[in-house]
Amino acid sequence: RLVNSSVNDGEIQIDYVEISGPIYDQWPPESHRRIFFESSNSSNENVYAREILMSFMPKAWRRSIADEEVHQKLLLFQTMRNDCETFEEAMIEVLATVLSSPNFLYLSRDYADIDSEKNPPKSSLLSQHELASRLSMFLWCSLPDDRLRNMARLGQLSNESTLRNEVSRMLEDSRSKRFPQEFVHQWLDMQLLEFLGTDNKLNTSLKEAMKLETILFFQEVLHQNESLLNFLHSDFTMANERLAKHYNLNNIKGSGFRRVQLNMTSRRGGMLTHAGLLAMNSSGNDSNPLKRGIWMLESFLNDPPPPPPPAVPEIDLADPAIARMSLKERIEDHRNHAACMSCHIKIDPWGIAFENYDSRGLWSAEVNGKPVDSTSRLYNNETLDGMIGLKRFLLKNRQDQFVLALTHKLCVFALGRPLTFSDRSLLEEIASSVRQKDDGLRTLIMEIATSKLFLSK
Repeated sequence: RLVNSSVNDGEIQIDYVEISGPIYDQWPPESHRRIFFESSNSSNENVYAREILMSFMPKAWRRSIADEEVHQKLLLFQTMRNDCETFEEAMIEVLATVLSSPNFLYLSRDYADIDSEKNPPKSSLLSQHELASRLSMFLWCSLPDDRLRNMARLGQLSNESTLRNEVSRMLEDSRSKRFPQEFVHQWLDMQLLEFLGTDNKLNTSLKEAMKLETILFFQEVLHQNESLLNFLHSDFTMANERLAKHYNLNNIKGSGFRRVQLNMTSRRGGMLTHAGLLAMNSSGNDSNPLKRGIWMLESFLNDPPPPPPPAVPEIDLADPAIARMSLKERIEDHRNHAACMSCHIKIDPWGIAFENYDSRGLWSAEVNGKPVDSTSRLYNNETLDGMIGLKRFLLKNRQDQFVLALTHKLCVFALGRPLTFSDRSLLEEIASSVRQKDDGLRTLIMEIATSKLFLSK
């Protein structure tokens, strides 16, 4: 019991918490010993420095290293050694320049693949080391491991069967978990969720669960090689207890995420109904059909609307007649302006289909006591009956467009550059091949990694 305190009875007042760390299993830690390894030449600083550089630089720059490049770093080491108390301090300064070089920060040309800096590459295809680097950046978002570098050195990645086996190995490796995190964030523009404010209805733990649902959903489809069409509609999602409570799903306990089967009457299924994606495309306390429609067109169909014309009038909520309108009625009134119609006729029907989901991604049958009208009519006069109608339309009429759009997004991520018109035919070949097979996500990854588009400079 606390006497003469502002703390209520039964509560504990914490003065401070002290945390000690970092705690290593060994010293020096493994990361240090991988760089400053044991050597019979450790007493000869120049020779030992060269050994460290010969080990470190090919890994960091992901290619063969010329003697001149090593020599330049050795000269820098000799200069730095005079200003540093220990050998390690001088080497750390030199290695820092290796990691700040464009050769580390960007995917660069393989030194062995060019005759000189002025000469073009000997081939339009990637060199073995360039391919190993592109593979590891694509699937691991990191550097090639020793096995991948050795296979590149021996020229084994030019064999398609070997390459396919290596892609399978890399997808099974724990480092492949970085791929869903990075790609999904880029594909779905999920930094919007990071910017979303928190309150008593949307706290930090719920926001984190929303983010993980989408990333782990992609990871599950990839791991099981399930159909890409699950992104449009599925009979399962990934959830923990916090997210299950938000979705009103029963018998889900604990903070760990797991695959949760959805019943036939569920309002969920597929990424279009993920609460985090719906919440990040809202406006504070309200849903936002415009943002949701644009996001869906861009992310799932790769068909963004044109930018709005200048001097477009805003909706005047100070007008009592407009203030009394439902959100859908306001949008329709806004669309009647000649300057607005060309864009909104393409955007609004898709966004209105999301209207049963509020600003936190919860299903809502009414707003302010009025029933939500989420029906809309497309440019071809086909009616979308809310989210169910939207999914049904996409699965019936836009499967090919969606698969091609996702292939495009993945290829941009894999190549690290925007695609051009000349890439179109190769892109369509990949998408067509996946459609003829099983529409599996892992199948798509394999087709991309073994495609001419991926293997070319």
